[in-house]
Amino acid sequence: MAFYNDNVGKRILELLSFPIMERCSELNMLFDICNLRELQELFPTIVNSVFGIGTGGLGWGLRATTKENSPQCFEMLYNFFAPMGPMFRLCYRLLNDAIKFELSLEHLPHKLVELIHSGQYSIFYADLVNIDPFRRQVTSLSLNAFDYYILNFVIHATLPLHKMYPAALQVHNERLKTVYFFLTAEYLCNFLPSRPDAMVMPSNICPSVKAPQPMPVQQLQPKRSPKYLKIPQPNPGLYGSGANNMSQINQRNTEASPRAHAWRTESVLHFFIDTWLRYDVDEARDLPSSEFIRVVRILIKQTHSFANSANLDQTVMATLRKIAQPMMKPRIYPFIKSIIGRWPLDSSMSVVLELWLSYIQPWRYTFEWQNNSGAHIEVPINSRFDAFISDNIVIYTQIFVHILPRFERLDYTSLRNVVMLHRLVKVFSQSTLPMKLCHAEKSYAGNTISFVDSPRKHSTFLSSTSSSVEWDGSFYHEDLYTPMFGTAIKSEIEQFIKTVYISRMYVAQEINAIRREQKERRNSLGFFRKLFTHLFVDMSPTELKLQEINKIPDILDLAVRSLCNMFYVDLPNLSIDQLEPVVGQSFQKSLNFSIYDSSDYLDISRVSPMQMMNNLAHMRNTIDPAKIPIQSHECTVLVRMLHQISCILNEKFGEHFNNYWSRPNIVGKIWHQLLYPPMTAQWFDKPRVRLHVSGVSELCEEELPARLCLRFLASYRTLALIILTMLIGYIFWGSSITGIIALFFISVAYVLIMAIIS
Repeated sequence: MAFYNDNVGKRILELLSFPIMERCSELNMLFDICNLRELQELFPTIVNSVFGIGTGGLGWGLRATTKENSPQCFEMLYNFFAPMGPMFRLCYRLLNDAIKFELSLEHLPHKLVELIHSGQYSIFYADLVNIDPFRRQVTSLSLNAFDYYILNFVIHATLPLHKMYPAALQVHNERLKTVYFFLTAEYLCNFLPSRPDAMVMPSNICPSVKAPQPMPVQQLQPKRSPKYLKIPQPNPGLYGSGANNMSQINQRNTEASPRAHAWRTESVLHFFIDTWLRYDVDEARDLPSSEFIRVVRILIKQTHSFANSANLDQTVMATLRKIAQPMMKPRIYPFIKSIIGRWPLDSSMSVVLELWLSYIQPWRYTFEWQNNSGAHIEVPINSRFDAFISDNIVIYTQIFVHILPRFERLDYTSLRNVVMLHRLVKVFSQSTLPMKLCHAEKSYAGNTISFVDSPRKHSTFLSSTSSSVEWDGSFYHEDLYTPMFGTAIKSEIEQFIKTVYISRMYVAQEINAIRREQKERRNSLGFFRKLFTHLFVDMSPTELKLQEINKIPDILDLAVRSLCNMFYVDLPNLSIDQLEPVVGQSFQKSLNFSIYDSSDYLDISRVSPMQMMNNLAHMRNTIDPAKIPIQSHECTVLVRMLHQISCILNEKFGEHFNNYWSRPNIVGKIWHQLLYPPMTAQWFDKPRVRLHVSGVSELCEEELPARLCLRFLASYRTLALIILTMLIGYIFWGSSITGIIALFFISVAYVLIMAIIS
């Protein structure tokens, strides 16, 4: 340690290129012994290294490290950047009025830069901006150590890391959550506490790093480019009317100022909302990753939870709680609308859907809801949220109106799509919500815009996003407001219900066909083969498919009934016999398109549900059985371990396996029982360079040879059988190994018999 004291700063710079484990553990010690002057000089370099500023954006891998791919690095990084970890201790050591760090506007999202240049920013930024006196233009932000780190952390999520490092993370896999995801949740829960009596930790932080200024509601004005820089004026709406009121607030002492006691919460609130919800998703830019959408959802949920405690909070933080939801309102509509308009029409659409549904259900993030959620009892929506529904009616109705055409093009023979529909309908069919929406829409339309019942143009959804402006006062306006409960949408809902109902009948028909096929196949097996198949063979792809689609008819039936109740539409009176000739005509009139055409791409936005069902009838299983998702009857750890072992064996002995498989004698028949047969695996994948094209997927193929798969050993049924034979061997022969040997010989006999009779 004495060696490091000679030049601690130089050692810190050296450690930035060391492996993560060594880097974090040693920096943890050096941050405490390094003097303040050296830390002040090194701090921007450390932050730039963490977030990869100037080096491509990967940095220390916060957005690429998961528990699955590197559990030790994950734990080390999480502890290092936790709210009470070494990085924040460093930030708090540097908190001082005289210590500021410059952040160029080039690193901010361009919409936030436009806002700052236009002078329409809130008073929060008034003491942060640096203005060039000659050009009268903001050039940078002057931030304390805490704000500098938090703002860089927030900006890091907006980088298209999934495009620059596509192998770093499967961004559309919801099971993989990165260090960045968990840190976001930790920061928001700590600095935006839900409980009114909660303390932001640590509590002994210098309160003088922020000037004790009043904290007004964010200015909500349309974007424009003023000739001269404007200095924002405080909005007296929150504190009362008139200059006298404001002057009295300005004369309050530092102890009574919320900025003095809750400045970290204020910084987190502004930086997260202003940076993330101003993310530009127009046609000229890349779509964000699914991980970014999920962390924005965390922000929305925690902001709701933070704001819903305002009436219980008697501290100075109550002011921040009151302005939290109004800060989100003008940004959330263009953000969600533009993302929905461009997001690929596949299963990852559920991430965007859940983001929207979280925003429009603030009542889910209260103490009352959380206490009753475990009882699975539907709690009526509290009347205190009526004002929120009225203020955000456009976000409810117009997003629903514009997402409806996308749902009309989904294939409801897929469980993932059915679950998305179920989530949408379940939220909007909550008790009293349709009635509240209807009343709020009539009130809004009566006060501002007349109802237009003419059919809307679907193209308006995409074309309007580029010219979006923030609404001033109450709503984000468009040229045409399409009422959710108007006659045009009701007619569209009727047609949509018929489409869903038809899908339900076809899925039910397919379930019956699969059951008949399974019954015939079981009847064709002898008793001996049927017994061993039941004991040793895992579920076939057909059985897995049946297990999945069995849930679809009930979910679709519930969705259809809920939609009928919401929009006062009669249930369709259709039967499968009536549909067959109609469906045949519709296919002839529709686009001449099939997934088997000569094109390498499938534009699923042009395919109707009927075409999808027609193509489904000709599809065969083209997924490697060894790579299907882990099932509930399997041990997760064993599946992964056995898959790795199988891959090693196939890589080493793959050529021998193919030779054995091809032999025409009894040896070949035996290997037919032990190996998976050769196949052509096919799947649809979105090309990385075409993520900006909505709904386009690439058909990928891979020729798979005969190969070994040990996955059946991870089945709980197989494990139970092994334990049972060990128990039998111990009871009858006094040795568990004898039972295992007996099971092995029975298995060998089974393979030989199956090879002979095949």
